[in-house]
Amino acid sequence: MTTAAQHDETSAARVTCHRCLSHYRVHALERLSPASRSSCPTCGARFAVVETVPADPGQDWPNQQDRLSSVPDPSSTPDATASMPPSIRASFHGMGGTLLGMHVVNVCLTLATLGGYHFWAKAKIRRYLFSQTSFAGDRFVYHGTGKELYQGFLKAMLIFGIPYFFLTAAHTFLDLPSWIDGLSQALAGLVLFLYVPVAIVNARRYRCTRTSWRGIRFSFRGRTADFLKLYFRGWLFTVLTLGTYYPYFQTQRQAFLHSHTYFGNQRFRFTGHGSGVMIPFVVTLFATYAVLGLCGLALALQLANAGLTLLLMPFVLGPLWIWLLGQKQRYFWNHTSFGEARFSSDITWQRLFTLYLGNLGLLVTTLGWAWPWVTVRNARFFIGTLSLQGPVDLDRVLQDTTDASVTGEGLSNLLDTGFDMDS
Repeated sequence: MTTAAQHDETSAARVTCHRCLSHYRVHALERLSPASRSSCPTCGARFAVVETVPADPGQDWPNQQDRLSSVPDPSSTPDATASMPPSIRASFHGMGGTLLGMHVVNVCLTLATLGGYHFWAKAKIRRYLFSQTSFAGDRFVYHGTGKELYQGFLKAMLIFGIPYFFLTAAHTFLDLPSWIDGLSQALAGLVLFLYVPVAIVNARRYRCTRTSWRGIRFSFRGRTADFLKLYFRGWLFTVLTLGTYYPYFQTQRQAFLHSHTYFGNQRFRFTGHGSGVMIPFVVTLFATYAVLGLCGLALALQLANAGLTLLLMPFVLGPLWIWLLGQKQRYFWNHTSFGEARFSSDITWQRLFTLYLGNLGLLVTTLGWAWPWVTVRNARFFIGTLSLQGPVDLDRVLQDTTDASVTGEGLSNLLDTGFDMDS
């Protein structure tokens, strides 16, 4: 692969590295030998600077085009793969045995404190998982504390928990007219509906500000009001279209979360569109309707083997929805970028299905005691499938101080909705 160099008025040639596509200028052309070798300061690739013979010997340097070219050094690029952009992979180094020991201690302390230690236990486990996750050889650091999680939970109870409890239990303690009781139940449903998007946004905001890599923290700058509008509009269109709008809603939600996430002062970007996951979703949705309809028909007609048709649900729908999950995960990450580099996921539904099947077997055979190994297996799998393709200029990343309220993290604890695995 040859990259032609161009000249400008300063008699300097612009040379592009064939491997990482970094741009450089070569000055003092008249002092170059007909074939000078150099190496790229960014990736170390060797290339040759070749002097071409002008058609007119009397022609001036600045007016000659293609006087220099950067060509790969055959000794450093034995095959075509050497010219590919650099790839940075993530990895997880945690051990199930270590996590089990922490879990046993956390359970004992939580029982001894009547549940009060739960927040400190959660921060401790999260700190361990982050410290065992590395990217480009450097580990992540989690700075959250149990005290912050506890304070966030109390705030969440005041904002959402107590109002929801009184609205739902009002008819139990008070003799209210039917229309007032119906209104209170509707308001309780509205509180619950608003709670989910507020928890998603603010929990992500808190966790980003409490996570760092190479001493630089992440941040999330999306506005809760904007996400509420997206959330309400998405569910409205999903209901009106009988579920067919859901891929677009889910992609828009992912775009909001990714495109408002920053590492230092540099922003992540998302270029996905709902049409990219529409076909897998439609195939899965109609196959689900077909299987459920077949099972319902067999039970309604009281066929002899009607019970066997129920096996279609776990053995057919299970792999099918896992296939859809793998398609979405790969599509979302493949359309997420940071600077000039783009994330890449090599997740497949076969590996994902094997992971979930193994996790189920471990939990069933150990009556749940294999939870630490299941957590490690999940982290090692999902983190190990990610890589960052392309040049990354980390020198441009500067620390940008952004603080966040812990109320959102408390919301994710309230009613145990489990937002720990959100992207």
